[in-house]
Amino acid sequence: MASSNKKVERVMKSIPEMEKCAMIADIFKALGDPGRLRIVKALSMGKLCSGDIAAALNMENSLVSHQLQVLKHQGIVTFKKEGKFMIYSLSNECVKKLLKLVDKHLNNCEQEAKQ
Repeated sequence: MASSNKKVERVMKSIPEMEKCAMIADIFKALGDPGRLRIVKALSMGKLCSGDIAAALNMENSLVSHQLQVLKHQGIVTFKKEGKFMIYSLSNECVKKLLKLVDKHLNNCEQEAKQ
């Protein structure tokens, strides 16, 4: 049983505090919307203004702007004003890596389902 207690202690130390778990959950909620996820995928290709995002994804400008606000609030995207345009980009490479991991997970699930 001593080994089990050590495992439990190790697990307890590795679990983030509730506040941090809530922050992580909020990020996943933001990414959990298909429209926002498509915006993030578009931005993973490079910097874009909201009009270009709307055109690329065949979405209304107002909807793209609203979704970008949610993504900005969660720190997923950032923006810079260039002249009269707001240019959006992913806040860091971690978001790209997360998307790649999810794609890899989906590919693995599809392969397992075929077996």
